[in-house]
Amino acid sequence: MKFNPIQLLTDLPTVFPMMWAVLRGKFKMPWSTLFWTVLCFVYVLSPVDLLPDVLPLLGIADDGAFVLLILAMLHNDVQRFRAQQKQDENVIEAEIVRPEDERKK
Repeated sequence: MKFNPIQLLTDLPTVFPMMWAVLRGKFKMPWSTLFWTVLCFVYVLSPVDLLPDVLPLLGIADDGAFVLLILAMLHNDVQRFRAQQKQDENVIEAEIVRPEDERKK
């Protein structure tokens, strides 16, 4: 994938549901991608930065660059997650109930 910031920013709303699906075991993601994503969240939320946020623009730019790098890494996984979601929409979950089980209720 060529670097396309608009595509990466459209992937951003899908990242959080994808991570929730990974935590619930509904979606498999490579461990390396998961590691870098968690590291990115910790880095962005952490008060310790390579470039402190008190520096005008530079402090925020390093956080933004790290987020864009991670979104570029996640792009293929986001595409797979969206395809899985579309596939899951067509699945109907059902429960088999035996007549003797109904009488016990």
